Amino acid sequence: MTLYDAVAAGMWAYSRAAFRITVLGPERLRIAPGTLLVVTHRRETDVPVLCPPLYRRGELRRQRVAFAARDDMFLPGFFAGFPAGLPPRMRRLLYPLGVAGWLPRVEVFPIRSARVARLAEVLGDRRGERIEDVLGREEARAFVERAAACGLRAPVVARDVLRGEYADLLWRAVGPDDPAGLGLDGFWSRRATEAAGDFRTLVELVRGGRPLVLFPEGRPSPDGEIGPLQRGLGALVRRARPPALLPVALAYDPLARGRTRVIVAFGVPAAPSVDAEEQALALLRRTMPLTTGQLVAAGAEPGEAVRAALVEGRPVEPALVAADSRSRRLAEARAAAERSPEALPFLAREYGSARS
Repeated sequence: MTLYDAVAAGMWAYSRAAFRITVLGPERLRIAPGTLLVVTHRRETDVPVLCPPLYRRGELRRQRVAFAARDDMFLPGFFAGFPAGLPPRMRRLLYPLGVAGWLPRVEVFPIRSARVARLAEVLGDRRGERIEDVLGREEARAFVERAAACGLRAPVVARDVLRGEYADLLWRAVGPDDPAGLGLDGFWSRRATEAAGDFRTLVELVRGGRPLVLFPEGRPSPDGEIGPLQRGLGALVRRARPPALLPVALAYDPLARGRTRVIVAFGVPAAPSVDAEEQALALLRRTMPLTTGQLVAAGAEPGEAVRAALVEGRPVEPALVAADSRSRRLAEARAAAERSPEALPFLAREYGSARS
């Protein structure tokens, strides 16, 4: 078993333990060489949810796909800085760990922004400068307070905070107009060069016949909206000339007993159009499955909504198709909605956005 296969197996074990997953679409995915798989971004767990059915149905043991990933995964300290809710002691333990050297071995490649970096990267370029001069008094105070809480000496210069206890504070996004990013012409010039190199790598992968998975929204949806898409997909399509866009949509439904239900829907490949970004957004919205949670949250009439989805060719949660199973799922979801009303706005927005 290769590392690629082992990672797929690990993701299968995790996703099956964490969620109840239903996969819709062809049992065997015929992915043409150089296809761009465009995927909705709902949660940070999207990759381990998507990869096992993609691996099995796409027969990735024979034909591997590559993944375009957020660039901070390649930074030292990612496991300490990115997750929310970790105590500083745990962040200190995780800070030395990194996977940058392993990611290309499982076909994961970074896609950097020329104008956005993490504060850790910027401070690394200003190591000897006073922390208040770099961040301003208000933001510097957060680092001083964290130092006091952890029993550390108050930081004076930027290099003093390049350690695990501050990792979550170091992970905020910084641009060239941010106070911390001002005056770093060399830093931003290098970053632009690196971003261009990342883009060329993706173009070469697709031109070489490697299918490529993209999350064109760039980040998990904060409110249920599908889109907007980040800039760059159109340029990638023009340069790489993929034969098809294959839409994949994930829908999480927490209005259920026990584990959250997830539907993974594989859509129909489409030849790229002149406006690939608008086309991709339309494909993602059309591929978003209709779920019971969406119906309950949006207050839609279930029978009518299911009929409309079937006419549109939209994927539908299997339990919604027959009247008796639909009644059971609706009762389950309505009871769950009373326990988890905070889930309703996201699901209602998702329902509306898929039809906009």
